[in-house]
Amino acid sequence: MKVFKRSLLLVWLGIVGGEAAGQGIPDTEIFLVFLKKQKETLQVGQPTNITQRSGYDNQPSFTPDGKFILYASQQDDQQTDIFQYSLESKKTEQLTSTPEAEYSPLVTPDGKTFSVVRGKEQHLWRFPLKPGSGQPALLMKMPQLIGYHVWYNPDTLLMAAFRDQPPMSLYVGATKGGEPVKLEEPVGRSLHRVPRKAAISYLVPVSDSIAEIKQLTLKTGARETLIQALPGSQDFAWLPDGRLLMAQGAKIFVYRPGTDPRWKEIADLSKHGIKTITRLAVSPTGEQLAFVASL
Repeated sequence: MKVFKRSLLLVWLGIVGGEAAGQGIPDTEIFLVFLKKQKETLQVGQPTNITQRSGYDNQPSFTPDGKFILYASQQDDQQTDIFQYSLESKKTEQLTSTPEAEYSPLVTPDGKTFSVVRGKEQHLWRFPLKPGSGQPALLMKMPQLIGYHVWYNPDTLLMAAFRDQPPMSLYVGATKGGEPVKLEEPVGRSLHRVPRKAAISYLVPVSDSIAEIKQLTLKTGARETLIQALPGSQDFAWLPDGRLLMAQGAKIFVYRPGTDPRWKEIADLSKHGIKTITRLAVSPTGEQLAFVASL
């Protein structure tokens, strides 16, 4: 495996620690588009900016009922907190207001709370989805700094973490205790459950500009490379039917694992003033896509 320079890894991995440590929090917006299935392709609707303000709005994720989008936001040049956008009312509600920074919100499997990466220590914490209905609680801590995480089941988490500097490594840990186990290194920031399979997926950098999307079956430890990622891109998402989405610049691409191993372009959003699409999140029904972009 080629040894990466620190600067290249920061670009590839996009670590939370890099943003939080003052390496420059970007000015980003969150957009929402409707998706319509058309045979083996998708029709992508017109993007709607759901944040519409100057500053950092990032890391969107849908609630299991598809009614809300959680995201991290930096308001008034302070630390990041977690906000919730209602797709029905189009209103935003602040869910956390703490001296510590919170990132990467994901609804927990019980549907009552959400997990975040929190504070300088970058441990995982749990917050109530309904403000005022409970107190935050420490969920997982490691000697390493946790950058990103995904829920595998109610008792198991996968985490991308690092010590003092990149690369990030992939760990599996149990909420009921025990030492997290290192599975692979290096890995990127995009971690996802694979639809309809007992597996998780993640991105692995293999050179300065190339990465692969891999699938890991936890029960057997079997690993499979699904496809080479689009050059320079580090975020992907799954549709419920088992297709992958990825973006490059202002363009969105789709790929179905097991078919011709090439990405198919389905939309170019540059005509809407969008320059670079990064984080992607698909609604539970697969009918909506939230993404982060710069203008």
